[in-house]
Amino acid sequence: MHLLALWLLLAVFWSGSYVAVKIGLDSFGPMTIVAQRMVIGACLLYFVLKLRSETLRTDRSALVAYGVSALFGNVFPFLLIGYGELYVESGLAALLMGIAPVATVFLAPMILPNEFLTPRAVLGILFGVAGLVALVGVSALSGIGGHFAGQIAILGAALCYTGTTLYVRRYVTVPPLQMATGSLVLGAMAACSGAFLFEAPFSGEMPTAAPVLAMLYLGVCSTAIATLIYFHLVPLLGAGRMQQINFLVPALGTFFGVALLGEPLKASSVIALGLISVAVYLVSTANRRMHVVISPRVRPS
Repeated sequence: MHLLALWLLLAVFWSGSYVAVKIGLDSFGPMTIVAQRMVIGACLLYFVLKLRSETLRTDRSALVAYGVSALFGNVFPFLLIGYGELYVESGLAALLMGIAPVATVFLAPMILPNEFLTPRAVLGILFGVAGLVALVGVSALSGIGGHFAGQIAILGAALCYTGTTLYVRRYVTVPPLQMATGSLVLGAMAACSGAFLFEAPFSGEMPTAAPVLAMLYLGVCSTAIATLIYFHLVPLLGAGRMQQINFLVPALGTFFGVALLGEPLKASSVIALGLISVAVYLVSTANRRMHVVISPRVRPS
């Protein structure tokens, strides 16, 4: 049950980032938001690492793992989503992001020996897609085929998440705390370079309290704690189960909007959450042979 609790907590932290980013955009540019959240997350996890008297591995395999996760799990998807949503409506973007759990369930059995494709898993995927359609409305489908480059960017971001999860599940042997810290440190360096190259982070007016609090939430909860939970769960749950979170996050994000931004609660959101819950259950129980075990190659910190 503690794995389920951590998975749900991760979904809550990531879904809350939708509202936090909206608030942060009142005072900061999109690249600056990415840079700030990653700097805060990296500093916090590095502090925790030192409190535990651990050192950050810097051998070649560890640096490659940090770099792949930083670029394809954070920096590239954030940039692609930011570009894509300039031209693609948020509803269609949520649908396109649904390719991540779909692709993971179908690709995982080809790459990972302990994951299987079963009729139950396929049924779960269908429920998840139906949940996303219910969430954003069938009308969002009319945008498919519109701005080609924007839609490809969103799909690229989804595939980045799929590839990162499969890579971490298959190849990463670095303990979770070190993996989370190293990936955020490298990601923060790349994001800060982009922020100073394309934006002027310190040239605007002094931000108000709300955007600053939003940045703290993004850095501490949606980045530092969320990244640590992610690297802890991937070896334990598997890639297919883990990626179902990309069905749940948009649904939970609508409820954050209702609670914090005063957005109306629609019946379709409740229906979507129900369909997605069924999807997560079906995929999570798709193959009873997939016991939750700790890979002998990974020793959690």
